[in-house]
Amino acid sequence: MASVSGAAPGAPGADWGQGCGANCFTLDEDGFTCSRVLDAPEVWRVDLLMHDTFLPSVNAFVVMDGGETLVVDAGTPDPMNDTRLMRALLGLGVDPEAATLFCTHAHIDHTGLARELSEAGARVVIPEGVLGDMRRFAVPAWRDQMVERMRAEGASEEESVELADVIWDHVVNFETEKIAFSTVRPGDELRCGRWRFEVVSAPGHTTGQCVLWEPETRTAFLGDAVLFLCSTCIGFWGEGEDPIGEQLGTLRALAERGIEHAFMGHGLQEGDVSERCLANVGHHERRSARAMASIAERPGQTGFELVPAMGWRAPFDRWAETPAMTRWFLVSESIAHLDHLVAAGAVRRERGEDGVSRYWPAGA
Repeated sequence: MASVSGAAPGAPGADWGQGCGANCFTLDEDGFTCSRVLDAPEVWRVDLLMHDTFLPSVNAFVVMDGGETLVVDAGTPDPMNDTRLMRALLGLGVDPEAATLFCTHAHIDHTGLARELSEAGARVVIPEGVLGDMRRFAVPAWRDQMVERMRAEGASEEESVELADVIWDHVVNFETEKIAFSTVRPGDELRCGRWRFEVVSAPGHTTGQCVLWEPETRTAFLGDAVLFLCSTCIGFWGEGEDPIGEQLGTLRALAERGIEHAFMGHGLQEGDVSERCLANVGHHERRSARAMASIAERPGQTGFELVPAMGWRAPFDRWAETPAMTRWFLVSESIAHLDHLVAAGAVRRERGEDGVSRYWPAGA
């Protein structure tokens, strides 16, 4: 990553705006900061609190050039996060009425403060695919579909309901929330001063996720398409869909772009982006291979029975004690891997008279 220069413009306050090193100022007394992470384009990282998962924080990014501002992603809907983000913009001298917010995908940790920015005067822009995700996933019907899908994979009624309830409302629907927005398509450009950012489709983590790409400096805002902090969670969508396959395609496409400066939804760039993308491809392929090996060894297992076979580092001997959100991640991505194997023709799924699906090698 390029070095950065210049002084942080943080405004002083009783509990914020204090210096925390070069090109950095505090947002509160809890250690959250706004720091300059790239000179050209000028990019600032705003560190915001993350809720409900093992991830400690979520990033918003502020791009500034020629009196224009582009904010990429909007954190979780928390009053303290609202204060942190607005303090960051104030410290940077940004007028929200002259800013554009772009949300990479529909999850609540990337759209949560869109209302606050919109009400402050910012223009809100989302990809058409993100709007499609909002309409599909931010509705009670999707919660019911998740319950039915997990029951069909062999989970109990109680656990199916518990896991669906812990996750289904983690997508924000701007239409029902009456947040003003406009849409863009892959291939469109967003401008910030002299910089032009191409909207690039990146399905996998969600169906409609898009990233922003600036080719001159090889800079990308990646949302959750790839992370260095951990492997991106890929949950199931619906039977007949293949989110793992979509994610593998996205990772390979990103690896070929030659990204030099990567700004992700969680954590920081910690090495070569192409290498990280291809390492994640291998990671997913190994997990699918473990599922395939277990099916070959013991044909006829349910999806729920196959979860421990996929190599998760999880306390399966204390499953009931594991937080519901963690169990959701494990079950949902395991089902997504089974969907991938079915889509690839490697296994077949058969629904029994009890309504539960079981998995068999394709040739068996």
